Amino acid sequence: MSNIDRTVTNHDVIPTLNSHVFDEHPTARLACGLIAVNDVPLPGLESEYASHFELRRRVYVDQTGQLDASELQDDGTDRDPDDARSATFAVFENHPAGLRVLGVARLILRGTDAPLPVEEFCPDSFATGELSPRSVEVSRVIARHETALVQNVVQWHLFTLMLAYIANHELERTFAIIEPWFERHLKSIISITRIGEPRYVEHYLDYNLPIEIDIPASALLANAHNDGFIDRYRAAEPGLTFVGRAARGPRAEQAA
Repeated sequence: MSNIDRTVTNHDVIPTLNSHVFDEHPTARLACGLIAVNDVPLPGLESEYASHFELRRRVYVDQTGQLDASELQDDGTDRDPDDARSATFAVFENHPAGLRVLGVARLILRGTDAPLPVEEFCPDSFATGELSPRSVEVSRVIARHETALVQNVVQWHLFTLMLAYIANHELERTFAIIEPWFERHLKSIISITRIGEPRYVEHYLDYNLPIEIDIPASALLANAHNDGFIDRYRAAEPGLTFVGRAARGPRAEQAA
């Protein structure tokens, strides 16, 4: 398990910025959707994409210590070559302080030029030539909020967004590398299967577990939680989907 710095709270790591995302939906609580493809932000979401890197840095460097500050790029981000072959998603909150970046995730597309990270870290889980260029890996999944209920909602939206994107783009086998303690919780959101035993991965400074995500079964789980959201996200892409009603005053920390 990551060596989480308990002095760095979830509130501390959530970026806030001035944004026009909610200008046409001022009463909505959350905005969810695709924000970049292959490290290029969608038009109008340049600042939001930059802030998604800020959340990643604050979590992985300041809060969990999974990355050292010396590993960051010159621009202070944890950007890596996989961002250039990824679809990136985010969940934003309409908050009295401004737009807050509550959750981010990316889908790495295998393509023809390079294996997925899971293949490199867990080579015993795959046979040569087993994966097609349309195989993908879920990566950099972060959900942060001051309350566990809202954080779980954000996490659910992130995985549902990725399920919708996989369906829209006819992507295929889907993998992830997770911390073993996260396995039980993740099973409440999506359908997963171990494809190897936990092993220490130097890159993540932790023990990690390779898994495969059953996309049809995961879609059933997502729809059981909130029917229709996968179709809603599929129809909205590449636009954002606006969810819930913005809370103000003492209700500001309630779930969307």
